[in-house]
Amino acid sequence: MQFTLTDTQIEIKENATKLLKENIELLNTIKKVDENCRLDEKIWKLISEQGWLALDVPEEDGGLGFSRTDTAILSEVVGYYMPIVPIFSSGVVFKNLILNSRNEIKDKFLQSIITGEKIGTFAVYENNNYTVNTENLKTKAEAKDNSFVLNGSKKYTMFADTSDYLIVLAEFNGSFKFIVLESDIQGILIDVTPSLDQTRPMCDVSFSDVVFSEENFLTNSEDDLELWKTVINTSIGYLAMEQVGASQACLDMATTYAKERLQFGRPIGSFQAVQHICANMLVQLESAKSVAYSAIRADDNDKVEVEMSAMLAKSYCSEVFNKIAGDNIQVHGGIGFTWEHPAHLYFKKAKSDSLLFGTPKTARDNIAKLLSL
Repeated sequence: MQFTLTDTQIEIKENATKLLKENIELLNTIKKVDENCRLDEKIWKLISEQGWLALDVPEEDGGLGFSRTDTAILSEVVGYYMPIVPIFSSGVVFKNLILNSRNEIKDKFLQSIITGEKIGTFAVYENNNYTVNTENLKTKAEAKDNSFVLNGSKKYTMFADTSDYLIVLAEFNGSFKFIVLESDIQGILIDVTPSLDQTRPMCDVSFSDVVFSEENFLTNSEDDLELWKTVINTSIGYLAMEQVGASQACLDMATTYAKERLQFGRPIGSFQAVQHICANMLVQLESAKSVAYSAIRADDNDKVEVEMSAMLAKSYCSEVFNKIAGDNIQVHGGIGFTWEHPAHLYFKKAKSDSLLFGTPKTARDNIAKLLSL
């Protein structure tokens, strides 16, 4: 399926590409990773000032009122250049949770998030599968006197150590509720953990007798799991667009090197084996683009279409990114395995991204259920 960008979308992509191309050098990203950079404040300030975080927020909520497709184009560009910024965790997942919250929560948190003044993240995972196991969720909230108390711990919380706010999933009175907390309140401990994708730093977060009020509950609903499912399906579309952008970067890197690297007196790109690797990378990339755009443009009124397109994108785009990132290293040969070359950043990102919101296998299991199999 071919999707043609509008003039506005072309302009968005060109401007975003120009901004990141002028301000990001992958060799510098390697250096920042070496120095354990947890947030590229310069890039975060630039994209915030450009209104990227407010682009798809309705005008009545203080945003710019552009479409989801317009914003997803930014995700594609971000995937290509891989800045160390929380545009996915804060600008997609956290923001969409806030957009679906009570008016009081939205009024309190949304503006500071879409201006980039504050950063938010989501703390939901307790196992190693990047999924929510509702049968064994150990983070619990309980009523105590005139307030509430939260205890438990979460894994794989993106940018938690540089975030101002956390949205935490906890069991409460037999249901599952989201709670919005400031990250520096008493009882919250954030531990920096090793991250496979160092452009998306992870943390463990523990909660010990954290006191909060009823005003911290994200919604008025009895259970927030349906909301989480909705936000996941939306977020997967943006993640798939990031994967498409990163896959494009790997293809560009591989073809450029194949034209320049000489073996036996001629470019390695003249050898059929290398040609076929690069050709297959392009075939897979174009297919992944179609799947990603389908997820982004799914009709919100058709829940089956939304979930099906999200699961297709989660499964296919994750596997394509993994394959293309590996093929990029293969084309580069020995230098592709070195720390000094940026190929490893994309390879590790591909492995990490494929686990977010569950594995490709989990997505295919969900597809089978949607097919009533």
